[in-house]
Amino acid sequence: MSNLYYIADIAIAISIPLFFYINYKRGSFSLAIWKLFWVGFIIGLTWEFTFFFIGPEFSDDPAFTLIREFPLPPILQPTLHTFWDGGLFMIGVWLVFRLCKPPQLTRFRRQELGVLLAWGQAQEFAVELSATSVGAWTYNPKWWNPVLFEFGKGEITLMPQIIWLVAPIVFYLIALRIVGALGNNSTADSI
Repeated sequence: MSNLYYIADIAIAISIPLFFYINYKRGSFSLAIWKLFWVGFIIGLTWEFTFFFIGPEFSDDPAFTLIREFPLPPILQPTLHTFWDGGLFMIGVWLVFRLCKPPQLTRFRRQELGVLLAWGQAQEFAVELSATSVGAWTYNPKWWNPVLFEFGKGEITLMPQIIWLVAPIVFYLIALRIVGALGNNSTADSI
């Protein structure tokens, strides 16, 4: 099952930047959407590579355990997961445009931030639950990453939830600046 998990993980990760690139070049996505995708990617780099460098490749006491080895060179796992992060942030943007009144992302609104925060927490739980349930990977408990509960072949821990509590706030503040600089209709017509 974890082999299928990794195949889907890799295929989706590769398809995400292609999806955004093709739609941007076709004019289906605005410049703001294209930039926001890359903002999400860059924000994701901060934790994907941090966890990689404190993971099993570099540490005797790693932050996570690969229950089943990643099938590609290890450096590709955090790289591919940053594409996932960019896509996950953009699903949050899509939800903002579906659930919040226009004009969206033009000024600070608690409801917009709330949507991004709720989505961030929900998808993080889903990712972590799916990885541990199929035996792909699990975070290791640490003093800075306590266990919330056990699930599948591992533990669900606090640090990823904290990351996805802080990251949407950073993303939202940057999104407000990007959309503000490009005009408030630069995103609404392209989501």
